[in-house]
Amino acid sequence: MLIRTLSTLGLWGLVFCTIYWGQEDGGIWLLTLAAVFTQSEIYMMLTRMNQRPLRFEGLLVGVAVIPCTFYWDQINAVDLLAAAVVLTVSASLFRPSGSRDAYVKRLPATFFGILYAPFLIYFYPRILQTVEAHDLQNNAELGFGMFFVLWIVAVSKFSDMGALLVGRGIGRTKMAPSISPGKTVEGLLGGIVTATLVGAGLPFLFPQCVPENLAFGPMEACLCSIPIAVVAVIGDLIASVLKRLAGVKDSGGVIPGIGGMLDLMDSLILSAPVGYLILICLLSQ
Repeated sequence: MLIRTLSTLGLWGLVFCTIYWGQEDGGIWLLTLAAVFTQSEIYMMLTRMNQRPLRFEGLLVGVAVIPCTFYWDQINAVDLLAAAVVLTVSASLFRPSGSRDAYVKRLPATFFGILYAPFLIYFYPRILQTVEAHDLQNNAELGFGMFFVLWIVAVSKFSDMGALLVGRGIGRTKMAPSISPGKTVEGLLGGIVTATLVGAGLPFLFPQCVPENLAFGPMEACLCSIPIAVVAVIGDLIASVLKRLAGVKDSGGVIPGIGGMLDLMDSLILSAPVGYLILICLLSQ
């Protein structure tokens, strides 16, 4: 637990230092690295399941999704995915007839890795673009777009932490024993409560980060934290299913006490599109 805590503090320090010194550019490249490492670990687990994705082609698309869509407004992630589908499917026509069938069977696993990691994580920079397009101004050095992204990350990760601590302390009712025996209903509720407290606390402590014409005070942020906390748990369960099917305890070993990049990002992946939808709802009011 001590190693996990130290790794968590170190990662939070890395995130804040990167954003402080690198601003949005630093955050974009940090997300890109996280997405590609996550995608690589997914491919490793799929290979252990005998799915054999096209690793090189998939990672080549994956590494392009976030920077290309952020730095070139004319390109979006759907365009890149469509182009990748056309190229990879067309490439099957030029392969020897004996290997063509095997090549085509590898495509679903290849695109699952792209969709589940870079494509969903791409909604974090999409949030930055949306905020910039609406010209939302605040009175802080940190723009609202980056504040909102950090708000989603904090709510998701503290939901994880709250679920872990409450589950270990008073957890009795198993939530999904066939998927993750350690998850409990009490832990889920504890995670949601923790997430709502953190979600409400950030705009309360840093009101200057929220534009005056946007209804995102502590009460609204508290309510918006609930769906983020729920999908964070779902993302954790999906990662548990993948690891169980692959026969591994952790997705990797790059982070001491935590495991692999997927172990770190599992609760953040589904939170990105849900957070983006919440932002769109806030802007439509």
